[in-house]
Amino acid sequence: MSANLAQYTPLRTLNQTANHALSLPERFTFPYYYTPHPVCELAMQQLQQSLLDCGVNETSQGNLYAVLLVQDPTTQELGYLSAFSGLQLDPSLASQLNNINFVPPAFDSEQFQSHNSANLARQSQLADDIKKLQQSHNLDALVAELEELTVESAQAIEAFQLAMTANKAQRNELREQANQEKALGNLESAANLLKQLGNQSSQEKRDLKALRIEWKQKIAERQLQVDAIESELKSRKQEYQAISAELEAQRLFHYRFINQALESKNLLELLDGKDALEGSGDCCLPKLLNFAFEHGFKPLALSEFWWGLPPTDIIRQHANLYPVCQSKSFEVLDHQLSGIELEDNPLIVNPAVGKSFDIVYEDEEIVVVNKPEEFLSVPGKFIEDSVYTRIKARYPDATGPLIIHRLDMSTSGLLILTLTAESNKHIQKQFIDRTVEKRYTALLDGEIHGESGDISLPLRGDIADRPRQLVCREHGRNAETHWEMVNTNNGKTKVHLYPKTGRTHQLRVHCAHPSGLGVPIRGDDLYGYKRERLHLHAGYLKLIHPTTGKWIEFEVPSEF
Repeated sequence: MSANLAQYTPLRTLNQTANHALSLPERFTFPYYYTPHPVCELAMQQLQQSLLDCGVNETSQGNLYAVLLVQDPTTQELGYLSAFSGLQLDPSLASQLNNINFVPPAFDSEQFQSHNSANLARQSQLADDIKKLQQSHNLDALVAELEELTVESAQAIEAFQLAMTANKAQRNELREQANQEKALGNLESAANLLKQLGNQSSQEKRDLKALRIEWKQKIAERQLQVDAIESELKSRKQEYQAISAELEAQRLFHYRFINQALESKNLLELLDGKDALEGSGDCCLPKLLNFAFEHGFKPLALSEFWWGLPPTDIIRQHANLYPVCQSKSFEVLDHQLSGIELEDNPLIVNPAVGKSFDIVYEDEEIVVVNKPEEFLSVPGKFIEDSVYTRIKARYPDATGPLIIHRLDMSTSGLLILTLTAESNKHIQKQFIDRTVEKRYTALLDGEIHGESGDISLPLRGDIADRPRQLVCREHGRNAETHWEMVNTNNGKTKVHLYPKTGRTHQLRVHCAHPSGLGVPIRGDDLYGYKRERLHLHAGYLKLIHPTTGKWIEFEVPSEF
């Protein structure tokens, strides 16, 4: 139901100059890749000023915030709604930002708690029981003792068997003496000695059997103790897991999302069997759209930005713009934005239209090209045009896979392709063995300290926000880069980068991350600030020719 915007405290009205000086958006923002509409940018600036007024700045706990430009369709009144990413703010931020009225979450916490009070109480009790069982019975100590008993048992039996072997050797010598006595006619003494030796052998075998039984009983008794506790723990843990799974389904059920037709769906329905990523349902835009539709406001445009300190794993720049996380929000927004006309998706527009690349070198075996920026190395999901497709068209009789290595679409520079399967295999091995020498040139969006150095930051894909990479010391793959400063000019730094490994976005992350160079590459729209282009160029390549066996090298200077 439409209402006066002023009635709703989450909304902040824009100043009149902003309302009248600029035209309004004709279509809603394409959420996964966009440039903010000028009016929405003004709204964003107002929210940022409000954050500063509350004492939240670049040194504060970082978080993602967003504004949604909205309009009352009846009165034409214009304003914006604001939201933060996450179910709730960090306590330090919550205490500072209590004067900013963010839109409420999509999760109905009170209803969830009310409908699941028994299961929540049982889950808490089970968690407490599991903890107490592990502590009171000192399960870890019992397991350690069981392992020690097993080792001691093996050692004791082995020592006894070694003694038996030594005793047997002595008995064999005595038997030889008894046989000699027998040969001399001392039949009785020989018979007594042999009987004694036989009794000793039999007794040792009985003692060994008894020793094994004794240790087996000790181990069995301790094993029974461990099994009893583990059985009880297993039962508790199984019940805990079952209740947790039920509560998770209920949690997703209590996330409610509506569209402009006020059709409501919960997150469980929307995911349709897919696992919910951490934070699913708590992103900014779904919350903002919920509030707008609920109160009859027309959504016009979106802008999201990071504010404050960056996290340790994900690269975020203070005050920088960021798109909506597609991995977390696609199913939700597919429902919420139904019937709303969006801006064109720039991700399906071929950026290479009207562009060409120079062939630096070619013979019967290889082709080396200088790829422009914003040009695919290989066909993408939506765009077929690429270096691969154009080379394949130029050399229709080429054999083998052509492509050996790739450059990011936004990276310019040298790319080598092979025209025969044999050459492809030969050069591919050089890349695998890391004998190919590569040098990149990058222009950093700031100044750095030092003349050269090495960066080692393990990387893995961010499953919650592809195609971004994050630093992960637990599960990341080793990534190493050597760097050298070239010069500094007008607050920008030119560097040479020598990747020792070839991980996805390695150079971009190593430059931008605080534990790397701490300054993003200029124009890096994933890890830095969007500019006219990504200032990263693969300018030097040296390898062994697959047929001549001689070293060949190529160099194309960067344009920046």
